[in-house]
Amino acid sequence: MKLKTILLIVICVVPLTASSQIFSFSGELATELEWDMNKNVNWVNLLRLDASLKPWRNGSFDLATIHVAKTDPYIIDDYQVFSNIYGENMVAAIAVLGYMHTWEDLAHVFFGVRNMNEDFFISDMTSLFTNCSPGIFPTIGASYDIANYPVSALTLYFDITWKNFTLKNSFYNGVGHNGWNNHNNPFMFRPKKDGVFNITEISYEWDKGSYFTGVAVHSKHFDEDMEGDFVPVENKASCAWYIYGEQNVWENTDNKLGVMAQFSINSKRNNACRTYAEVGGVWEYKEDNQTGLSFQYADYLEGKEYSIEATYLHAFNDHFSFQPALQFIHNNNGNYTPILARLYVDF
Repeated sequence: MKLKTILLIVICVVPLTASSQIFSFSGELATELEWDMNKNVNWVNLLRLDASLKPWRNGSFDLATIHVAKTDPYIIDDYQVFSNIYGENMVAAIAVLGYMHTWEDLAHVFFGVRNMNEDFFISDMTSLFTNCSPGIFPTIGASYDIANYPVSALTLYFDITWKNFTLKNSFYNGVGHNGWNNHNNPFMFRPKKDGVFNITEISYEWDKGSYFTGVAVHSKHFDEDMEGDFVPVENKASCAWYIYGEQNVWENTDNKLGVMAQFSINSKRNNACRTYAEVGGVWEYKEDNQTGLSFQYADYLEGKEYSIEATYLHAFNDHFSFQPALQFIHNNNGNYTPILARLYVDF
């Protein structure tokens, strides 16, 4: 508890005393009401605080913490997790803590604690949707107990950009953590017990679209225990490869219409999720309005899941945005129609 208290004091007090040229501080609060359109309601709040200290031009010490507060347990029985901010109650879990060095935006190297969502599975269109799967592929996120929100792991990351191409690579401890005790903290590196995890991605970006392909490799196989937690059970490597693309197909002064598609396969058929696919589109108009529709398919050990999401995002200004979303989900457990309303506050 003492370390968490110190971190909170630092990220709140230092901005008041440090020069804005060498120190930056920002935050975002996402507060979300969830309803299963029956009798179950949940209220989830995610606060992220970011701080960066830049003592010299090409280097920075970065810190980001996440704080989650919810009122009730998960309200539906789906596989993919319909809300990408849902998590257990926590205070000051570390998303980022380490040193980043840059070479004039042509290359970056980071060492420290990091969440893989900081660098991968990020695009203009997928970031609109509220379901977890348009972010990290479930063939990866559901199959391995890795540094995926809300946990992080000790990481060595680098990227290199050449013209429109970017190569990224991250090497992680094989299990992510967000605790503050000797057996559950993100500073551990235990390849014998946790295994190791590596992800490599190459992307091509231009003014009309973005295209990504990559492969994620883990040195261990995981099963779930009686409490539903991942447990490494054998030293047998497996991988998941993925491909993703988004493209603007029509635009004028006030409107932009884009389409997207993604696909991923896990090489080990008894991993939690074997195959994932999604197609969708986003209509952006007058810069502060976005409407999105996506169709998703995921093949889990428990069975196949089909889902549809329709969502709308309106930015009132640089600080406040509102987003409702409606999803239809079908799997072996039944049919679900969760609806959520999310408010973003940026500061």
